[in-house]
Amino acid sequence: MSRLRRGLGEVSWAFGALVMCGCQVEGGPDWVVAQSIERYGGSRFVDVQIQFEFRGTPFAMTRQEGGFHYQRTVRGPDGQMVTEVMEDGGTWAEVGGARVSLSPDEIYEVETAVNSVIYFSFLPFRLDDGSVILRDLGSAEVAGEPYYKIEATFEQEGGGTDWDTRFVHWFHRDRLTLDYLAYSYSRDGGGSRFRRAVNRRDVGGLTIQDYENYAGDSATRDIAELDRLYDEGALELLSMVELERVEVRR
Repeated sequence: MSRLRRGLGEVSWAFGALVMCGCQVEGGPDWVVAQSIERYGGSRFVDVQIQFEFRGTPFAMTRQEGGFHYQRTVRGPDGQMVTEVMEDGGTWAEVGGARVSLSPDEIYEVETAVNSVIYFSFLPFRLDDGSVILRDLGSAEVAGEPYYKIEATFEQEGGGTDWDTRFVHWFHRDRLTLDYLAYSYSRDGGGSRFRRAVNRRDVGGLTIQDYENYAGDSATRDIAELDRLYDEGALELLSMVELERVEVRR
């Protein structure tokens, strides 16, 4: 269900001045997200098949006619290849060509691992899902460039296993690219991360990007302030988040 509820007419000089002064975004966060999704491929993401590798693990995603099928293939403790599947019809695994059921704890682990990788990999897509709650946090300047700062939280129903995660996104005011994001999480003792988009490229009509992954600052309670710490060089680079062997088919 699209969250796009209103459009924006001609962008005047006065509007640009308002954005730069840190006032709220005219047209709202829904408009910014919708325009960014179009920038990254728009309707090409509605019915699509994507395969990629993340840190050596193969993933696949199919979105078709409103349904979805996500999977990854890992090696089990006994050496057998295990395909873990999350789809609108349920979550299960396949071992040696045979479908096996999972315990509630195993389902949670699969859904957390599979969905989190695919969700992050294809932002800003899915920020217009019905369970997403967007909030305008005003504007910001990062590395001398102007940005819309937009928060995303989730309704518990339909929000997935990590529905209580909070995100902040920095969309470039002119290009409408998603250049930075931050998130806080409660599992495994909690924490926060800040990411900078790199290696942006076109694959099969979709814009794909990788990220530099920075540790958040434990003394900073609000992840919306991590952009300032990044500008000051105060965040530690932990890892690279890179998609490899990406193939897009429709």
